[in-house]
This record gives sequence, C-alpha cells and structure tokens, in this order.
Amino acid sequence: MTSPAPRPTLGARPLLKRAAGLVFAAIVLALSGLIGTAPPASAHATLLFTGPAADATVADSPKALVLVFDQPVSVAGSSVRLKNTRLGSPALSQGARTVTIPVRSALTEGVHTVDWQVTARDGDIMMGSYRFAIGPRAVALGSGQSTDAKDATPITVLRWLLFAALALLLGELAASRLASRVPDAPDRRPRRWSLPVALAGGAAAISLTALVAGDASPGAVLDTRPGVLSVIEVAGFALAAAAVLVRRRAWALVPLAAVLVAEALRAHPQAEQPLAGPLLTFVHLAAAALWAGTLVQVLRTMAAWRGERSAARALLLAYARLAAWPFAAVVATGLIATALLVPVGDLATTTYGQVLLGKLALVATAAALAITARRWLRRDTSAQRPARAEASALAVVLALSATLTVLPAPADADRPLPFAPPANGPVVPAGTRAGEIGISARAGTGQLVLDLTAPQVGEGTKQYALTATLADPRGTTRRLKLRGCGTGCFYSPVTWHKGTSRLTLTASAEGWTGGRAGLTLTWPPRPDAALLREAVAAMQATPHFTLHELVTSNTTLSLGNLKQLPLTGEKFLASEPYGSGTAPVTTRLPDDNGHRRIALAYPAEHTQLELTLDEDGRILHETLTAPNHLVTRTFVYPEPDKESHRH
Repeated sequence: MTSPAPRPTLGARPLLKRAAGLVFAAIVLALSGLIGTAPPASAHATLLFTGPAADATVADSPKALVLVFDQPVSVAGSSVRLKNTRLGSPALSQGARTVTIPVRSALTEGVHTVDWQVTARDGDIMMGSYRFAIGPRAVALGSGQSTDAKDATPITVLRWLLFAALALLLGELAASRLASRVPDAPDRRPRRWSLPVALAGGAAAISLTALVAGDASPGAVLDTRPGVLSVIEVAGFALAAAAVLVRRRAWALVPLAAVLVAEALRAHPQAEQPLAGPLLTFVHLAAAALWAGTLVQVLRTMAAWRGERSAARALLLAYARLAAWPFAAVVATGLIATALLVPVGDLATTTYGQVLLGKLALVATAAALAITARRWLRRDTSAQRPARAEASALAVVLALSATLTVLPAPADADRPLPFAPPANGPVVPAGTRAGEIGISARAGTGQLVLDLTAPQVGEGTKQYALTATLADPRGTTRRLKLRGCGTGCFYSPVTWHKGTSRLTLTASAEGWTGGRAGLTLTWPPRPDAALLREAVAAMQATPHFTLHELVTSNTTLSLGNLKQLPLTGEKFLASEPYGSGTAPVTTRLPDDNGHRRIALAYPAEHTQLELTLDEDGRILHETLTAPNHLVTRTFVYPEPDKESHRH
C-alpha cells in the first residue's frame, strides 16, 4: 500500500507574490482612474446625425453630405456612395467626429439613399445607410439611419484566434516554469507549440490589418490609429516568433505585452475612460490568457507524464494555486468594466449585455470546475476530467470576449454630445435673455439647438442648466428632453409643425443670475436675403432719425435706462453687424400689424436680431440678443413735411 503523495512545496511563492502585487496595483490604478476621469464618448462609432437629415425632405440638392459620429473615426479605406452622383473626397473635422463629403453633381427630385463606411477607433469597420428626399413631391420616408459593424463574423473569429495565440504563448511559458519546479519531475515535455502559435497569431493580426485598411493603400494604414495598433500586433507576434527561433522564449514576453497594450487601447473601456479603461482591459485580457493558456499547457504536460501520478498531481496543484490570482483579476476587472459599460437595465435587454452575462456565467462555471478539481486533488483523486472541462469553458470565454469586441456597447441616449449637430437646411433663429444669461436658439429640420452664454470673468462659467417646455401650433405642450452638446449647448429632437411654436425656458449658470424667458419660433423657414438688402438700402437713404435704445445685462432687474440718439442711416449701419447687407442666417418672419419682419443670426458670435420694417423698408424696431446684453431699439423718423422743411 502506497502512502499519499506529500504536499509539494514548489518554491512558487515569490512568483505568486509578484503576480498578486502586480494585479492589486493595476486594479487600484484602474479604480483611481475611474474616479479621476470623466467619460468622453461611447464605445464603437455610432452615427448620430446626418446632413441632410435621415428621412428629411429638403428643397434643393445639397452641396455636401455630412455624417456626425459619437467618437473619432478614420476615412482611410472608407466609402460613401450615392447612386448616379459624383462625390468628392471625404474630409474630417470636429476632432475627426464629423465626415463631410462634397456633392459634385446636382441631385434630382425624389428619394436618395446614402451608403457609408468608416473605420472606428477600435479598428472595426462600421457601415450603414440612410435616405433623404428632395423636392415638394417627396413623401415621408420612415426608414431611419443605421450603424452596424461590417464583417462581424470574420473579425470575431480572427480576434478569437489572436486571443487564443496569446493564451497559448503565455501559458507555455508559465507551465514550463511550473513544471521545472516540480520535485522529481520527469524529463519528458510535450512538443512545444510556441512557434506555430506565434505564426498563427501573426496571421490573424495581418488579416485584421487588411480588414482595417479596406481599399486604402498599405501606406495609409499607418495614418490611422486602428491601423497603427494592428501593425503593432503584427510586429508583436513576429518578434515573439523570432524569440522562439533564437531559443530565447522568455524574451517573447515583451512583444506579447505590446500586443496586449494594443488590444487594451482598442477595446470598449478606453472609449469610456482613456486612462483607466486600457489598464482594466490589459489586466483582464492578460489574466484570462494566463489562466486559460497555462491550464491547457499543464494538461498537455500531464499527458506527457502519463504514469507519473505524483508529479502530475503536484503540477496541477501548483497550477491551481497560481490560477487563483488570474481568476481574481478576471473577476475584479470584469465587474468594473461591466459597471462602466453597461447599465444594469441593459444587461438582459441588449445583445451586448446578454453575451456579457453568458461570459460571466462561463467564468463562474470555470471557477466551479477549478474548485472541484482542487478538492479531488486533496482526496488524491484524478482531477483531469474537471480540469479539461475548465479548459473548454475558458476557450469559450475567450470566444465570447472576441465577440464583445465587435458588438457595440449599449449607448446612453442621455450622454452629452461633443458638439452641436449640424443644421439640416435653413434654420429659424431666435434669441432672448434670462437674467444675465444669453440664450440663442436655432430651429432646424427635426432639431432644436440652444446655446447659453454668461459674462466671462476670471475662470468663466463652469456649469449651465436649462429646462425647456414647447407649445406647438396645435396647442400641445410638452417638456423637451435636452441633451448636452458642449459647454452651454443643449440639443433636442423636435418635429416642427407649420405655424408658430412657443418655448418657455428656465436657464441658470454657475455664478450668474438666471431666470425664465420665452421665445417664439415660426416654421417652416423662409430665407429672405433680399429683404435684408432692401432694409439696408432704405436705411442708407435715410438722412435723419431718432434712435430710442434700452440696454440691459440682467433682465431680472430692468430693461435698462432709456437713451435717445439723433443719427443718420449711414452712421447707424456703420456700427451694425448687418450693415453690409448680409448675414449668415436670414429668415422672414410672419408680418405683424402690416409690417414685415426678419430674423438674423450670427452663430459664431451667439448673436441674434429681429427687425420690424415699415412699408418703405426702414427699421421700426430692433431686438438684439448678444452674450453680454439685450438691446431693444425703436426708430422714429421725421414726418415728411418736417423733413422737406429741413431741406
């Protein structure tokens, strides 16, 4: 009767302590980053807005197509197609979030479909389509706009091969080290897989690079962030293979670490937290690869030691002790990343959340199998069966991890936008003031953009808040759901109805007096640059008039002190922004008491004007809203007989 094998002491404690220390430090740094950084953008590139707007009808052929994404994209290897139309080269702006494509030929009346493709920051190729219509005969389209990842299945398979190659390479190094420390270990070792695995990983990385490049030239790959990351991964596996060839396998750890860094920089968490996100992914992927890869190589070594039960048992027990730390790191970083990426309510209702739940269930299953194997080891029972099942579960975990890199994480509909969406066709401008806060409004097709400005003193205003209630021409009143679009900027989708809508606004700003204000917006827009030129010409021909003016910087106090100024038309126009007869936005408003009205806007200066004209085109009333003041003016002209008597 043989006595049970003694509990092995493998001298692995220094290795375990170093691994534990690194894992703990990485998680602490990740948590610190989560606390100290604000999330900038959602993961994956999602099309937010288009110009012309999806499903919108525009009067004339657009001069350009505009696509606005929620994060930077690359146009290398991209394509935008519009049937029977010549398009120019795409250009990036707004931090590479906006793609503008010139339209070289006029579009005919009717419905047009735009098919687009760009490369996201994580290297995935995003594609989609939308429709818009031109001309009065077009009807509502109702198809919306879509964003999907192109070639999801090939990318998933290739990334799984890449992850598996990482796992097997790291696992072979770790298992070899553990086997060398087993007392009285046999000299037999399984055939090394490191070279073919490194080559397979390199092939997967090359294929992913080719997908990123698309139709672009090879040299253009290095002009994009996803392309650079893909090339780093190709080089990482190539250098790992070289280290194996020169029999310096430990040197392969450095290029493999570079591959892990590249994957961390392309993964979803980096879009949420630029510093902590990549660190979380690096630790998570490295721990998962070490856990799965080491187990596979340990099982292969145990198969080579068939008949050496004591040594095989000691090796598996050593692995069980080592695997505790990667398991803890996988669970900790996985839970943090889950909380970062997916709201609890989206876990069961989105594809991303469901795949993530499946991954978590498999990790729990693998952990249960690992515990079972360890208990069997303590009873001196063969634990290879649960260990093999654990390895199979971990292989599927890596496959689900690869799937998650392709799936878009659930988008937060309330997440602030990096900037205001582009206007779709003509807009209706309006302006007012609430206390010390200037409010400028731009109503466009399907949208409303509101900009708040407060006097900038010292460090300036840090926070703005706004609520808006809309009463449409049908008498329906509703609270608008506003979404941030930059400092002091708020956006809301709005379906405008023909006629005059009224906005009730409550604005506040840190350090300044806010208040309530009202605005009227008349839809549809009626661009009328000729009416502005007529008004300027009429004022230039006016020799004398009296200007009555009120200026205030805080509407909660008063409209300001009244001033009377005798002026000539030319002198007045010399100080007015519209004195040249032009404005970025000119919109005809409904007539009032027989007088014509026009609204002007200067978006870059956050300035709006409303002019009321008499039958001769001269200005009767003017309201000017600017960031620092509200100006109300009334113009009084001499009676005709007095004017002729003066001459």
